[in-house]
Amino acid sequence: MKAASALAVLMVESSAGRQKPRLRVESLTNTRTQSFPLLAGLIRAFLLAGVAAGLLQSSPAAPPQAVLLAGQTAVTPQQETKQGVEGDLATIIQSRSTNTRGYKVVIHNDGSATAEISGAFSVFRSEPARLQQFPPGTIDTKTLRRLLTAIGDVSSIPTGRCAKSVSFGTTTQISYAGKTSGDLQCFRQQASGGDQALQRASEDLGRFVRATLSQLKIDARRVSSSQ
Repeated sequence: MKAASALAVLMVESSAGRQKPRLRVESLTNTRTQSFPLLAGLIRAFLLAGVAAGLLQSSPAAPPQAVLLAGQTAVTPQQETKQGVEGDLATIIQSRSTNTRGYKVVIHNDGSATAEISGAFSVFRSEPARLQQFPPGTIDTKTLRRLLTAIGDVSSIPTGRCAKSVSFGTTTQISYAGKTSGDLQCFRQQASGGDQALQRASEDLGRFVRATLSQLKIDARRVSSSQ
């Protein structure tokens, strides 16, 4: 006896906004359908597929989740505020001399500072570089920021040359917003038609820097002047 060939077709009809599966069995041939176990298995499979499809359609979509790449971490508003407070405002650069080491003072927005004192090397002995830390509020950053804002481009500060000791003389500069000034120990007077506001702000900045270095009392002395 030939096996009957039949196709079970799952029809979906809409009724009152909901989809209901309806099964329709169509005979592909006009032979007698006697293979009932095979037909029952096909019907069961299509019914289960229809139920599963209805469940998936009725399930609410999950809200999208933020995706972070490997190695990334989410930044909170508190962390962004902290980064803005702890950022660098300006850097004072002091050159070395015969008996002192060069150093720079990185001034942070919260009034703290970090002095980076360079190392010293000679035939007799060597001194490693070191750091000196100052707590928040040590430096008057409100005044410093006001002076720097008034000047803008610190490379435009009218500086020149002045008499100094060849062995013990130093230079003092300041870096701000990607620009570096000339020697704040030697100001050049502007002509009568020059920018007098820039002249005054520059001299005020020079006095502020000298007072700040005196306040910090950075120990940049060499161990021995013979080195």
